[in-house]
Amino acid sequence: MISPKNIVQIIGEDIFRWLVHQFDKGTALKDVPDEILERMASVGLPQGVYGSDHNSLTCIALLTFAYKLAGKEQSPKFAEKDMVLLKVLAKNELARRKGKKRLANPYWDHPLYELIVGEVGDRIRLGPVTALDR
Repeated sequence: MISPKNIVQIIGEDIFRWLVHQFDKGTALKDVPDEILERMASVGLPQGVYGSDHNSLTCIALLTFAYKLAGKEQSPKFAEKDMVLLKVLAKNELARRKGKKRLANPYWDHPLYELIVGEVGDRIRLGPVTALDR
């Protein structure tokens, strides 16, 4: 298992500091820094063992904080589906920021932690395995 100190070194102090001090119940996807979105959008799926990959560990750290904000327990069996959700959200947000995509979905302005651990995330976690999971 990777120690918390090593996780901070792998994902970087700035990203960890943002997660600790800025990621809260009011944080929407539009508030997530570009570097974090780039890592989430670039995460390789599925991997199973994430080791020292800074993209995967950044996703896992964000997921951990989201679950803690919601007061819910993470389930390792849903880790890959949670990461798929983050990857899709990040890719769409990056496209929106670059003017390549207009997002009219009413969920887009919801707090990010709710998208992950709430109804949207539940649908992804409990739904059938799709080509997106690969």
